[in-house]
Amino acid sequence: MNKKILISGLLVGLFAIIVGLFVYKLLNKKEPHSFAQELPLFEAITLDGIVFNTDSLSAGKVVVVFYSPGCLFCEHEGKELSRHANEFTDCRLLFITNAPIDSAVAYTSRTGVGKIAHFRSLVDTTLKTPLLFGLRTLPTTFIFGDDRQLINAFEGEVNAKKLLKTIRQHEKSKE
Repeated sequence: MNKKILISGLLVGLFAIIVGLFVYKLLNKKEPHSFAQELPLFEAITLDGIVFNTDSLSAGKVVVVFYSPGCLFCEHEGKELSRHANEFTDCRLLFITNAPIDSAVAYTSRTGVGKIAHFRSLVDTTLKTPLLFGLRTLPTTFIFGDDRQLINAFEGEVNAKKLLKTIRQHEKSKE
């Protein structure tokens, strides 16, 4: 009799554990995140106070970096891209922040990105642009190809060599 009760108790316990794990997985199921698959049309303000929109971009690849001037990781990424600017000559670099213009000016000066010929620092205080891109964290860097389609997105700090490797691999895959 005690054996039957013990076996019944074990079966009920095992069943409860299985149901519990199933419910846990169901409740904690994460949906895959979706970034913009094509370079969105957007407007932002340049550091000169001029309205910029994606229609004004010339043909070519576009690297978009969302950053915050007070973010240490964003600072490192800016300095890294500045050091390797001559390797990104076939890309347009857009740095976008929602901080005030004076903070963006200070960031471009500190990191050296303001000296890059094919670089634009943009301010979007409306917060519409991050939503268009599917932004979740800062920094986030997007690479869009010549056809304006997303090549890759990197959440968190990413170094210039990884960006360049991604771009070059994409170019080779198109050959």
